[in-house]
Amino acid sequence: MVLSNARIFLYCLISFILSIAVASFFPSQLIQNDFILFLGLVFVFVLLVLFTVNKKQLTVYLMLFSVFLGFWRYSLSIPQKTSDNIWFYNEKTIFFSGMIVDEPDKRARSQKLKIKTSEVYLDGKKQRVHGNVLVSVDGFLDFEYGDDLKLHCKLKTPEEFEGFSYDRYLARFDIFSVCYYPKIEKNLKNKSFHLRIFFYKKIFFIKNKIRKIINSGLSEPEAGLGRAIIIGDKKGIPDDLRINFSRAGLSHIVAISGMHISIISAMVMGGLLYVGVKRKNAFCLASIFLFVYVLIIGLPPSAMRAGMMGFLVLWALHLGRLNKLTNSLFLSAVILLLINPRLFRDDIGFQLSFLAVLGIAFINPLLKDIFDHFKVPNLRGVREIFLLTISAQVFTLPVIAMNFGTISLIAPVANLLVLWTLPFLMVAMIGGILLGGFFSNLSLVWFLPAKIILNFIVYVSGLMTSLPFSYFYQEKISIIFVSFYYLFCFVIICYYKYRMKEV
Repeated sequence: MVLSNARIFLYCLISFILSIAVASFFPSQLIQNDFILFLGLVFVFVLLVLFTVNKKQLTVYLMLFSVFLGFWRYSLSIPQKTSDNIWFYNEKTIFFSGMIVDEPDKRARSQKLKIKTSEVYLDGKKQRVHGNVLVSVDGFLDFEYGDDLKLHCKLKTPEEFEGFSYDRYLARFDIFSVCYYPKIEKNLKNKSFHLRIFFYKKIFFIKNKIRKIINSGLSEPEAGLGRAIIIGDKKGIPDDLRINFSRAGLSHIVAISGMHISIISAMVMGGLLYVGVKRKNAFCLASIFLFVYVLIIGLPPSAMRAGMMGFLVLWALHLGRLNKLTNSLFLSAVILLLINPRLFRDDIGFQLSFLAVLGIAFINPLLKDIFDHFKVPNLRGVREIFLLTISAQVFTLPVIAMNFGTISLIAPVANLLVLWTLPFLMVAMIGGILLGGFFSNLSLVWFLPAKIILNFIVYVSGLMTSLPFSYFYQEKISIIFVSFYYLFCFVIICYYKYRMKEV
């Protein structure tokens, strides 16, 4: 078999991803020597340049190069305990300064601030440091993105609690130190202009304005659900509604993940095509919608990753072939892992984004052929919505079950009942926000269509979870079971592709 350049490229991408996967489960002390891994990388490169004879040999060397590159990149993400890193001072009480580099996470009684440190003060002397600290402060204090602060507190190392790997969760944000209720003051002397701070302050101002407009036009729990869907603000969703969504398999609706954005993007473009917009124009309009949506959310890393995955789905739909996603999808994953290799193991959003689009790329064509074989009619796109949902959930189900312990059996039906409303809900919410911004006295009127749709979604989630055997709990699913599940899916896909070639 002659290997095409595209297939060689794909094998290298997969090799890199698998090496990151293996490295993330290795004890850190075994792979923290980045110099040895770098030498291995150089050695393979020399083999590649001097001893390549044919394409198969080139493929092997390139795959080895990708494996070493993956291990080396992961080794660089392991924190080194040197005095210029803020986590070097964990378990010590110190003075330090830094800047708030993310939107404050405000809760009922407290708020969390992500501080990018700049200096520590030791024995009356300043020392430059870098690294992030997650600081918990009282909720009534007034802080915003870009504030320069001086703090005095005891730094602590994040620890696992109640089975939750809090340390690994924070590590994906490059946070290896936490600080609880410090003595804190604003540094008012630092008034220098930063374009990035100016830009993000404007974004967060718009986001807060949208939050207030939604609150004025909708009551709870619809307002909390609307804020989650539009701007990714999930703090206002009641616990009982959150549980119902999990049991009904609808959690992705309120999560800014690739699964969420890919489905919405695909449905926006599908709706444009359905009403007669040309494919090229539909692709451009859907891409603009996707960009504006991610911008309004505030450009958090999770939304940017999800936006990239959503754009891949749009690109595949533009080409008219979902199977064209493969190389682009793996390339996007490699780029994201090069930026932050901890995403593979510790970021559920990345896992669901990648797996959802992978399911759409590989499972959707298979299911579509099965439905075509049995001549199942496509009633105004209902079949497409159903297949899109099933395709995404086939690959995401084990990860959801492993992390949340709830397996929804009613999810396909619940999604079929709900997903068709999302394009209309997005239009209704955006229309309500725009009109509510200009004519705030009539906010209740502008948001009435959105309220009706949100009430319907809440009703469906409650109805679905009230049915017998609609869900069940699985306390613990091992990584071995999950691996066999994906291996089984891989075998089925390979068999399907083999049969298609025979036909």
